[in-house]
Amino acid sequence: MTGANGFVGSHLTEALLARGYRVRCMVRQSSDLVYIRDLPVEWAYADLRVGADLRDGAGLAAACQDVDAVCHCAALTRAPDEQTFLRVNAAGTEALARTALEANPNLERFLFLSSQAAAGPAPGRDRPVDEAYPPQPVTWYGKSKLAAERALTAMNPALPATIIRSAAVFGPRDRDFFSYFELVKWRVSLYPGRNEQLLSLAYVHDLVALILLALESDRAAGSLYYASSFATSHRQLAEAIARSLGKRPVHIVVPDPLLSFIASWSRAQARLTGKTPLLNDQRIIDMRQPYWLCTAEKAGRELGYRPASDLGTAIQETADWYLENGWL
Repeated sequence: MTGANGFVGSHLTEALLARGYRVRCMVRQSSDLVYIRDLPVEWAYADLRVGADLRDGAGLAAACQDVDAVCHCAALTRAPDEQTFLRVNAAGTEALARTALEANPNLERFLFLSSQAAAGPAPGRDRPVDEAYPPQPVTWYGKSKLAAERALTAMNPALPATIIRSAAVFGPRDRDFFSYFELVKWRVSLYPGRNEQLLSLAYVHDLVALILLALESDRAAGSLYYASSFATSHRQLAEAIARSLGKRPVHIVVPDPLLSFIASWSRAQARLTGKTPLLNDQRIIDMRQPYWLCTAEKAGRELGYRPASDLGTAIQETADWYLENGWL
């Protein structure tokens, strides 16, 4: 498991252990292990960053010794430039896959958690992207995930890869969607320049269920699937969050010129601090797309995937976790 200490990875690690798997967590020396520290797992210290001043794929060979499968969930979601995204998300993924194959010629599965960002937004509200849709990523992150997918596909049939492109993921432990909850707590609901942006979302427990199905199905080897729980609008999402917190927020539409100003400000902030803020120019490109919609119908047909959660229940469970853990 890479990214085992992260949001999705920690939930997946718990689920794998519950199903009786032995799990080796590949982490960095600096990783925050708060969610997995006390789990009965093996530890391997390695780095997916290649190039620059690092020894390429430091620690990967030892981490990959004697494994039956690799679940690759680690990725950069924010970075100062496109090359950094490509170095970690694309070159790092390829290095991991090649190392895993060299160490285990009979590797049973390499499961790669990708993103709808690799395909880009849907062309219309009634045309969600599916596995046949030609990829058109619009951000550095999306381009890096697509590059990683193509590197893995080029290694077939030697590499038994399964790729899951997930819609935006939320749930307990997530820090990105937490900002929506925090705003609504203060009775504010912000929308991008369009009043009706529609998006597919994946609840983390549904995503983990799909990953397990794909990991354990022979049919999934060499295949690509989308992961989605339901589709919603920003307003519906905000209203569900408001109900979960017992709040009545004021709905505010952020005009497009203000988004452009925020993008310029975030670039300046990144240059001064060396850190990429959550609301950066790449994120704003995402926000300007009217339809982030995808369909998980293929996963349903081939793997029996059925999302178990509805929007209201998933939001309430997420809000309850934030409250119980002192985030809100």
